[in-house]
Order: sequence, then C-alpha cells, then structure tokens
Amino acid sequence: MGPLRLLADDLTGALDSAAAFGSPAEPVAVCWRGEAPAEGAIAMDSRSREISAEEARSAVAMIAPALWARGSGLAYKKIDSLLRGQEVAEIATILGLLRPAHCIIAPAFPAQRRITRAGQQCAWANGEWRPVPADLAAGLAVAGHAVTQAVPGDALPPGISLWDVETDADLDAVIAAATGLDDVLWVGSAGLAAALARATGITRGIDDRPLAGKVLGLIGSDHAAIGEQLDRLGPLHIVLDPACNAEIARRLTHDGIVFASVALPDGTSRRDAAALIDARLAALLQDFDRPDTLFAAGGETLRGICESLGTERLDVTGEIMPGVPRSIMRGGRWDGVAVISKSGAFGAPDLLQQLAAPRIAAFAGAAA
Repeated sequence: MGPLRLLADDLTGALDSAAAFGSPAEPVAVCWRGEAPAEGAIAMDSRSREISAEEARSAVAMIAPALWARGSGLAYKKIDSLLRGQEVAEIATILGLLRPAHCIIAPAFPAQRRITRAGQQCAWANGEWRPVPADLAAGLAVAGHAVTQAVPGDALPPGISLWDVETDADLDAVIAAATGLDDVLWVGSAGLAAALARATGITRGIDDRPLAGKVLGLIGSDHAAIGEQLDRLGPLHIVLDPACNAEIARRLTHDGIVFASVALPDGTSRRDAAALIDARLAALLQDFDRPDTLFAAGGETLRGICESLGTERLDVTGEIMPGVPRSIMRGGRWDGVAVISKSGAFGAPDLLQQLAAPRIAAFAGAAA
C-alpha cells in the first residue's frame, strides 16, 4: 500500500488517524500549511471543518493532486465519525480529481461507539444507537456518485462502496475485501486507519508513556462530551479569562496540572466561536512559559495554539488510547513540547480524570 498519505478536515482528525502509523522512532508529520512533500508518510489538515461546501471544495482541490500523485502511497481521506463538516463536498471533489477504480467508505469507529448500520452512521447515546443527521450515500448520489452499500464478507463492488461496520473485526474484513488492489481511495475515521495499519503489519500506534512534567490543558471545544469530562475535574479546571494567566501559572507550579477552557456566550456562531477562542488563547500564550506537556481538545483549538506559537508541524508518535494521539511540536516557541490531543466529542466522562490521575500522583510524590 505504500506510506500513509492522509487528508483530514481538521487537525485533531489528522492526528488521531495518523497515530496508528506513527512511533517515537518513526513519527508521521502532520501539517496544515504548504504543499505536501512528494514522498513519505504525511498527514495534511485542509482546515475545512467549519467553512462552506464551496470553500471546502477549493481547499481540498489545492492539496489533493500533490498529496495523492499516482504511486505516492496509501490514499486516505479522513472523515469525521459523526459526519460533521463538508464530507460529501470533499469526497466528491476528490473523486473527480483522482477517479480511483475503488473508493471504500467505512466511517465507523467502534472504539468510540460510532458504527454504520444499514448504510446509516450511528452513535451510542443515552443507552441506544442513534442515527446522525447526515446521509453520505444520499449526498453523494445527489452529487452524481452512485454508492453501493456493502456488509463485511461481501466481494468488493466496483466504484464507490459504503460499508456497514460495528466492530474492529468488521473493519478488518472490509480491508481484506480489497487485498491486492492498488488504485483505492480509502475514506474513513481513525477506526479504518487503525485497521489499515494492522493489515499492513505496522505494530506501532501505542505510545502510552505517562504525561511528563507540568501539564497545561487548553480546551476550546463546546461539545457536550468534553463539557462532562471537565465537570469531573473539580478544582483542576478553570474557565479562561483575561485576568487568569497568573492563576494558571500558580496552579501549574503548585499542582503540576491544570485545564483551562473558553466559555462562549449562548448563541455564538461556529465562526465567531473560533475567532473568540483563538483570541483568548493567543492572549494567554503571548508571554506564557512553556509547559512540559500540552493537552488540547478540538482541532480548531489546537491549530490556533500552534499558529500562535509559530509551530511548523506536529510529529505524531502514537496514541495513549484510541482517539487520543500523542505528538511533538516542531518549530516555534514551544519546539519539543509533547502534545496530547483529542476531538471534543471523544471519550468517556472520566477520560480527563484518567489522564490527570498519574500526573497528580507523580507531582505530589515529588513535592513530598
């Protein structure tokens, strides 16, 4: 299949899907500006999650030809497992540019309770599987691309296929259906990416070393999942405001870990929210001493942090757990800082508690 050549619509998505292919010895570079290099493993962020369909088409069209030149490697379009963003517009644009013999679509991410059943993407919520609003097959059909629905165990259909998947074993079966084929565009979430890594014999992906040193968490996502995770942190969580820089620094010195979130006024639009988050974080980071580890939730949040600091790229070295990749900042004021990131929608309610507990214990022991 060759090296990973991945395109995502946001930075956390690029990281969590590339993580299965990375290791501390052989990281995968994740970039959000410039043209993709002609060779080697790379993951690109098109920065198109929060823009219009027409803008997303243009963003993808600028990156895809160089990223997926014939023979360059494994062509992977990462899409959100809840189908957020302009997925139909982006996939249709790529199909028009590449015209692959096969396009295999499998958005399920079983580890995060996201499955595809009867062609419909579903997420586990309140004790049941609930369909997400978007319908990929219908959207692609309107765009002029007929989609064949398939289930694990089927022979690979020609053209575009959308696969029902409920387990990691189902994902493995989808990949097995394409054994020996080269001209394939793979479309999926981090679940399919991990299955492809398994199929190619890559045994990397796990980088569950404890969080090191002082840990600063910055959260810009307003998804309900990250809200519940923050609620469980108690005094480790602070709401960011222009006067709290000194308090955050004090807590890092005293506790070794702090999570700061941006409060958004009710009714704030997605674009206005992104601008407000960027401004608040830029004000915090302007004179803030570098931590040892940065935790970030939300792709727009993480990219805004990186741009504020002058970071050139992130080298992803694996994941702590499914959907929670580890990477390293390269370039800029915080060059070499470890980064733990996730989508705001990912994780169990106690995820941040799990991440914080070993760091709190280690810091308390050192201070004793």
